Amino acid sequence: MILEALTCVVLQVEAVSANGPSTLYAVELPSGTATPVAVLDERLNALAYSAERDVYYGISPEGRVIEVDRQGTTTDVGRVPHPGLAHAVAGAIHGDHFYLRADGAVYIVDVNPASPDFLGLVQARVLWPFDVFLSVDDFDYNPADGLLYGVATRVFGHPEVVTIDPYTGHVHPLGHPPRLPDGPGYGAAVLGPDGALYASNNDEGGQSTLYRVPLDGAGEVTRLAERPAARTIDSAGCHVSPPTPEPPAPTTTTPPPTTTVPPTTTTVLPTTPRQTSPQQTTPQQTTPRPTTTSADSPPTTTTAPEAQAAAAPNAPPPITTASPPTPPQAKPRPVFEVDRPVEEVVVLADRGTETKRRWSLAVLLLVIGAGAVASQRARRG
Repeated sequence: MILEALTCVVLQVEAVSANGPSTLYAVELPSGTATPVAVLDERLNALAYSAERDVYYGISPEGRVIEVDRQGTTTDVGRVPHPGLAHAVAGAIHGDHFYLRADGAVYIVDVNPASPDFLGLVQARVLWPFDVFLSVDDFDYNPADGLLYGVATRVFGHPEVVTIDPYTGHVHPLGHPPRLPDGPGYGAAVLGPDGALYASNNDEGGQSTLYRVPLDGAGEVTRLAERPAARTIDSAGCHVSPPTPEPPAPTTTTPPPTTTVPPTTTTVLPTTPRQTSPQQTTPQQTTPRPTTTSADSPPTTTTAPEAQAAAAPNAPPPITTASPPTPPQAKPRPVFEVDRPVEEVVVLADRGTETKRRWSLAVLLLVIGAGAVASQRARRG
């Protein structure tokens, strides 16, 4: 059962043509109700949400990083740090890290506007194994375990939820895989406040269908809503919508009753000057008497430490230790943990992509050849 209190709103970009711009929608979860927000100036993919700054980031086909607010206003903030990221299809943000998947690699980009390394590359990792990563078209970051969650569609297999470790590149199927309907790809995936994954495929019989996928193995996959099929689709955010405040009840103010106060007459009596009694004394001020060491020595004032020493003549004098000055702390800088140069990572990722494509083509040719042989045998028989 999905509780109504666990509702949130995500922003989703959709494009129905290969070259047209994206339309921005606000999608309410778990109902799946979509409301158009604006037609953007360009086409975006790999949409991600920064909760710290309450803005969205997407990647254009030209490799530009575009900032989007909830009203659909876009701002070009710079270029991706590597040309391969212009083809990014999956994106998620946690803290100052923008996680992106492009071809066979996962990249981490700095998106802290106050950092000198803004839009700089933090890390790049090759995804493995090669038979699943290319079909993960979107993912979301789970702060509970630091993994990226998305849906992978294997060749001639059923879609399944997978996790991606962005620091090792390992793609791992979920331990208790829920069954999802077949489709060419799930281009939108976002984690809801209820811990479930909400995934939408691009085209399932002419429709883009939104599913709720439980990640704890309890319950079945639930079909939530259908929308027209799209060429590209991506979602991010899931910010909890504030409840609509109820209008205050009208209050009726009753004016207080008017009370008439009668005027009063004041009689002023003559005053007699007060005489001071001769026995009246003024309070004496007490002056502290200085402590002297002897009758012949001048008066000396005893301070607090000296008083403590006088109270305990055998105690050693207090020792005052000056604390060393605190050295100024240097501003932390991002750690660039790249085992290989980025160019080498991209080459390996492209090699893995080409390997998977050749493997898929070989499997397809085997299936076609097997069908032809079976047809010939049937005709001969």
